[in-house]
This record gives sequence, C-alpha cells and structure tokens, in this order.
Amino acid sequence: MFNGEIIYSRKTKILDIKLCELEHKKEEIEEAITFVKWKKNFYQDVIVGRTKYFSNLTSTEGDD
Repeated sequence: MFNGEIIYSRKTKILDIKLCELEHKKEEIEEAITFVKWKKNFYQDVIVGRTKYFSNLTSTEGDD
C-alpha cells in the first residue's frame, strides 16, 4: 500500500463517519417534520370542529 492509498483510506473512513452522522440527523429532522405536520393538522381539525382539543402537557378541564 503506498502513501496515497493510506491517505485515501483514512479520508474514506472519515467520510463514512460523516455520512452516518448526517443520515442520523436526517432521520431526526424527518421525525420533527412529521410531528409538526401532524400538529398542524390537529389544530386545523380543532378549528373546524372535527377534533376536540386535548393536551398531554396541561390540564384542559374548563377550557370548553
């Protein structure tokens, strides 16, 4: 193996690691986008009366 092959091998490994990191971030972003779209649709359904508002974080008693 000549010096160039060693350098290219190291660079390839670095790129593989970076690609893996980016693919993980992409999955996280796609999950966030899916949630935001779901939440937007939920609020639209509440506005038109298809769905009653609920919250998993706060009490909605008396919010009618």
